[in-house]
Amino acid sequence: MAAKLYGGAYLTSFVDAILEKLSPILEDDSFVERNILLGRLEKTMYEVGPVLDDAEQKQFTNKKVKKWLVDLQDALYFADDLVDELSTKAAIATTLRDPGELIHLRYLDLFGTPILTLPESLSKLYNLQTLKLRDCWMLKMLPNGMQDLVNLRHLDIRGADRLEEMPKGMSKLKHLNFLTGYIVGKQVENGIRELGALDDLHGSLCISKLENVNNSREALEAKMGNKKHINILELKWRRGDIVDVESARDLLEELQPHRNLKELSIEGYRGEIFPDWLGFSCYSNMTKLSLRSCKNCRQLPSLGQLPSLQHLDITGLDGLERIGGEFYNNPESSHQGTPFRSLLSLRFDKMHRWREWHIPDEFDGFPKLKNFSILHCPVLSGDLPAHLPALEELSIWECEELSCSLPRAPKLQHLSIMPAKSVLECLLHIQSLPCLQSLIICKCSSAISISGDYLPDSLQYLEITGCSKLTFSEPLQHKSLTQIYVNRCDSVTLFPLGALPNLKTLYISDCPEMDCFGEECLPPSLTTLRIGGCCEKLERWITSKGLQSEGLTHLSIGPWDEVKSFPGEGCLPASLEYLHLSWFSNLETLDCKGLHQLSFLQNLTIDYCRKLENITQENLPASISKLHIRGECPLRSKLEEMNDPRIQFDTD
Repeated sequence: MAAKLYGGAYLTSFVDAILEKLSPILEDDSFVERNILLGRLEKTMYEVGPVLDDAEQKQFTNKKVKKWLVDLQDALYFADDLVDELSTKAAIATTLRDPGELIHLRYLDLFGTPILTLPESLSKLYNLQTLKLRDCWMLKMLPNGMQDLVNLRHLDIRGADRLEEMPKGMSKLKHLNFLTGYIVGKQVENGIRELGALDDLHGSLCISKLENVNNSREALEAKMGNKKHINILELKWRRGDIVDVESARDLLEELQPHRNLKELSIEGYRGEIFPDWLGFSCYSNMTKLSLRSCKNCRQLPSLGQLPSLQHLDITGLDGLERIGGEFYNNPESSHQGTPFRSLLSLRFDKMHRWREWHIPDEFDGFPKLKNFSILHCPVLSGDLPAHLPALEELSIWECEELSCSLPRAPKLQHLSIMPAKSVLECLLHIQSLPCLQSLIICKCSSAISISGDYLPDSLQYLEITGCSKLTFSEPLQHKSLTQIYVNRCDSVTLFPLGALPNLKTLYISDCPEMDCFGEECLPPSLTTLRIGGCCEKLERWITSKGLQSEGLTHLSIGPWDEVKSFPGEGCLPASLEYLHLSWFSNLETLDCKGLHQLSFLQNLTIDYCRKLENITQENLPASISKLHIRGECPLRSKLEEMNDPRIQFDTD
């Protein structure tokens, strides 16, 4: 926000200056969708102009008018910067239509320009070496004559997701050594064969619309095995009609990349089986592999012997029902060592038909695995690997049939489970995890009883959500817990807080049967407390006993149905700095006597208290730096009469 407001005359001249800049941009019809938005901006600015002089006078007596002028000034600064940027890009695009001046141009960056097409005259910039079109998200096609840019070395089309296909004759760009993407066309002149002559490509390459490749011979002519400088490769098919799965496999077979490859992503592949090369140990530099939405796939490739593989992501393989021994070792290979010897992260996601994971007897794979996720695999049953010595994070989400014990994981720090039959089994062994720092349990319908001695001493973060049969068997005592979140647990009636010397954050929400925190006071270390959607008993307990904690600085309460006046004297701790009241549906009076006792209170936010119409004193406590009112509130008119700049309104 600007420090000084010069008034209507200054802003009027500012508006005129921006309108003057807008005119030449709007005359350029190359940016149709952008110009519609700019046209609205121009119309709005013309409408604003006549009221500025009147606002200049009223700002001295009406603080809302003054705030409007300040906000308008901020918006105009932003609009001016935006128009300057668009003017520059429009000037470039205009110049490109007639390049007699840019013939020696070597570098052109149109990052983020909302342009639909590039002029054909671009192809006359014979000296152009670098063309960056990153995030030109509206761009639909490249110039047809692009093959004439014979000196082009660098073409970046990342984020230009509306491009339909590549122009013809890309194979003529012999000097091209950086091409972020190639969109396969349906014609021979812009098909995948055009990649065959581009052996000097470096870095990353994404080949998309591979469904347009007619046969494996075309794929072979792309000569992917010759591109030894490509280290990141993405192969993408879009969903389409039913295809010949054997032909699909043959096509991917011929797209085998050079063994120098470091990262590979395959998305939308239509075959039932992956080609053998995907698991060849000669890919000794491969560190990252992603297999996504290969919906016909019925068997995983032999990946266990990729010696440097660190990250493996397998998502959306709808046809896969079983993972067997072939996943770890190729039975035809003579070089077999520890499976997945370098793997650090493993993720299975959206495997809706995966039922069985066969783990060989005395399996000693995954010796370095740190992060392991099994997500949305609803029919998977059986066991997990028994021993994961390096595992630090384990997530099991939406695997309802999975019932197994936890792996032996002495370094496990983060455990997240939702929902699974294995929840109870996991909790039975949770004490055997000496390094566990965070535990998240969600949507468990079985009875769970939590006590302090039930949790490992190392635990710092505990979150329990949607567990309908959760109870706390005794006052919770734990020396390391710093954060506790309990959400949507219908059965919790008592949450007894015992000795929690390091607890700093406590969130309790949507626990409709909960009536108190027990006989103990809130932990003295507590700094942040959020209570929402709880029952009338807890509300009455709070108003009668108060929320006392000598270190509490942030408090958020609501929704709350019963209370009509808040806060009462002595109800809240004097240490509060931030107080948030939301959806107090029957709150009628804001008690400033209670607020004046909060000598450190700086921020007070009141959300959607639609019956609040009274305030017990004419002035807010001096310590408050901001009172923020959101939503309709009958008290608004009285607060406006205070003419206090600390009060802000938001009716959205």
